[in-house]
Amino acid sequence: MANETVLIPTTPAPQNGYDIPVYGLENGSFYYIHIPAIACIVTSFICVIIAVVLSFRQRGCGTFYNWTKSERLVVYLAICDALYNVSHFTDHTHITIVEGMVYPKELCEFYGFNLAVAITSQILMVNVVAINAFMLIYFDRNLSFGKRDWKLQVWAYGVPFIAALVAVTNGQMGPNGTL
Repeated sequence: MANETVLIPTTPAPQNGYDIPVYGLENGSFYYIHIPAIACIVTSFICVIIAVVLSFRQRGCGTFYNWTKSERLVVYLAICDALYNVSHFTDHTHITIVEGMVYPKELCEFYGFNLAVAITSQILMVNVVAINAFMLIYFDRNLSFGKRDWKLQVWAYGVPFIAALVAVTNGQMGPNGTL
């Protein structure tokens, strides 16, 4: 009896992310996670719409690029938040409806691509706002974003798009946005 081997059942290591169960299904908390998440995303999107509408209502129908830089940055931040909200809403809604991972893999990659672009755009835009404020306050230097803010737009939207494009073409998008 001393030499008996006890076999302990093990679960195989995940291979591609699709073999990991969606969190909450096994313990009954699935809807307690996803429904409030969807509600928060919708609330945030409504706030984005209010911020953009009020910004344009306050400034009238004048040329957007004649607004002050701080007024334009508020709209750019709202646009980044809107991109994130739309991307994350579609992802959460899909997962909630099917109660599982997003299939086919290409649709999952599409969601991951959009989320990666939106999140990175938000991060880069917030960093630009912080650096701009720092430069204005401490060095009394006004940063130039180029005519019609082209440098800012390339940085905040173009760079994340190219980076996500490289990631998706190299098979790095998967069930959690990245694989």
